[in-house]
Amino acid sequence: MDALNAFFSTPAIRAIWTDQAVIAAMVRFEAELAAAQRDCGVIPAEAAAAIIDTCSSFSLDADKLAADARVAGTMAIPLVKMLKAAVARRDEGAAAYVHYGSTSQDLADTAMVTLARQSLDLLRAELVRLGDALATQVEAHRRTPLLGRTLIQPAAPVTFGWKVAGWLDAAGRSSVALARAGGEACTLQFGGANGTLATHYGEGQRVARVLADRLGLRVPAISWQGGRDRLARLGSELAILCGALGKIGRDISLLMQAEVAEAFEPAGEGRGGSSAMPHKRNPVSSMYLMDAAYRAPALASILAGELASEHERGLGTWPNSLPVLADLFSLAASGIAAAVDIAEGMRVDAQAMQANIDRLYGVVYSEGISLRLSALLGPARAQRIVGQVCEQAISRRTPVAELLKQIPEVTAVLGAADIDTLAGPQPQIAACQPMCSAVLYQWQEQKNLIQED
Repeated sequence: MDALNAFFSTPAIRAIWTDQAVIAAMVRFEAELAAAQRDCGVIPAEAAAAIIDTCSSFSLDADKLAADARVAGTMAIPLVKMLKAAVARRDEGAAAYVHYGSTSQDLADTAMVTLARQSLDLLRAELVRLGDALATQVEAHRRTPLLGRTLIQPAAPVTFGWKVAGWLDAAGRSSVALARAGGEACTLQFGGANGTLATHYGEGQRVARVLADRLGLRVPAISWQGGRDRLARLGSELAILCGALGKIGRDISLLMQAEVAEAFEPAGEGRGGSSAMPHKRNPVSSMYLMDAAYRAPALASILAGELASEHERGLGTWPNSLPVLADLFSLAASGIAAAVDIAEGMRVDAQAMQANIDRLYGVVYSEGISLRLSALLGPARAQRIVGQVCEQAISRRTPVAELLKQIPEVTAVLGAADIDTLAGPQPQIAACQPMCSAVLYQWQEQKNLIQED
C-alpha cells in the first residue's frame, strides 16, 4: 500500500527512503570504505579501485534483496555477497577486500544515518519556511482580538497573533531540538565484528575519521552497535515535533467550525470535500497534522524501548530502526507541509472574532474588573458585584459596562472611561504585545540555530 499511503507523506521525503535509495546508500558505504582504507594503507590501491569502479555501476533487484535478507536476517549479508561477486568478475583478488574489517551493522546503520542526514536537510529548510510564515501571521494579527478559551470554555480575550506566537514558540523550540538531535544521530557506525576494529591493526580510528569525512558524518568516540540512544533521541524529537505541530491542526480545526468561524485553512478546488454532503469544507491540512501527532509517538517509543539491548549487539534491536525512522521522517514531513499550507494560506475573519467576543456581553472581562474593584472596595464586595453583573449581562443581553455604570458603589470609585477600559479588549491586547515581540525575536535566533550544519 505504499502508493495509497503516499498522501500521508510528501514526494520529497519519500524519494529519500525508496528501496533504491537505501540500496544506493549501502553501496556508497562500501565504496567510501574502500577509498578510506586505501587512503590509510589498509587495503591495496588496486583492490580499492576495482571496488569503487564496481560500486559506481552496481545495481540489484530490491525484491530479491528483500527475499534473501529475510533468510539472512539483514540486508547487508546478501548485498555484500552480490557485490563481492560483481567485484570478482572485474578483479578476483579485489573481492576479498570488499567490506574489509566491517560488519553488517556498520553497513546498515551508516547507510541509514546518511539517509537521515538528507532528510534532516530537507526538513530544516521547510521548518524555516514554516517559522517565517507563522512569524508573518504573528505580526499581522498581534492586535486582532480573539476570544481566549480554557477547558473549551470562553476566557478573557487574547489576540490571534498571540495565539499564533504560541504555535511558533513550540515549533521553533522543537525545530532546534530536532536539529541538535539530528546532528548527534548522523554519526558514523564503524566497529567491525565486535566493535573494536581489531582487524585494522591500529589504523581503525584513522580509517573511521576518513570514512566519516567522506560520508559527511560525525566520528564517534566509540562504535555504537549497542548504544542506540542517538537514534532514540532523534525519533523522540521527530515525534515531539509532530505533536507540537499537531496543536496547530487541532486549534485551526476548532476555529473552522461553523459555529465559531474565526479562522480557516486555505480553500481550493476539490479540497476538503465530502462524498456525501456537497456543502462540507473539511480541514484536511489539520487532519494530516493530527494524523502525524497521533502516530509518531508510538513509533518513537519503539526506538526508546530498544535501548536496553544485549551486550555488544542486541537481537532484534537494530534491524527495524530503518523502517521506523523512515516512517517518522515521513510523518514529520507530512506535518510540516500541512502546517506550512495553513500558515501561508489561512484566512482570518477578524469580524467574526470580535462578534464572538461581543455576544458574551463583556463577562469575559470579569477577572480584570474584579481585581480592580477588589482593590477599591474589598474582595467580598467586588466578588458580589461582579458575579451579579455577569449573570444580568447574559440574562438581559446587556453589556457589563452598561450595568456597572448603573451601580452607585461602582461609579463612586470608577469613572465611565475607566469602566469602559476594564470592560474592553485594550488591556488584553496590550498584555499580548511583549510576548509577541519576544517570540518574534526568539524566532530569528532559532532560525540561525536550525540552519547551522
